Amino acid sequence: MVIESRTIFGAAAAFALVGAAFWASAVLFAPPAESERAGSVEVVQMQERSWTVEVKDLGAIDAPAEPARTAANR
Repeated sequence: MVIESRTIFGAAAAFALVGAAFWASAVLFAPPAESERAGSVEVVQMQERSWTVEVKDLGAIDAPAEPARTAANR
């Protein structure tokens, strides 16, 4: 199988085009605003040189109003 130079050039151009699109989207669009409902993670070093991570749960904010229906609970 012979790989022609135009094939390599086309692949490199396509890769560059996709990279430019990602770069442009990162530059043009603003990051999402901070939300009051966002969770938080706290990392604290303990005295005995071990680490503990405390994750503060948001609760059932995203839980659906009624449970999902399956074949078992119909």
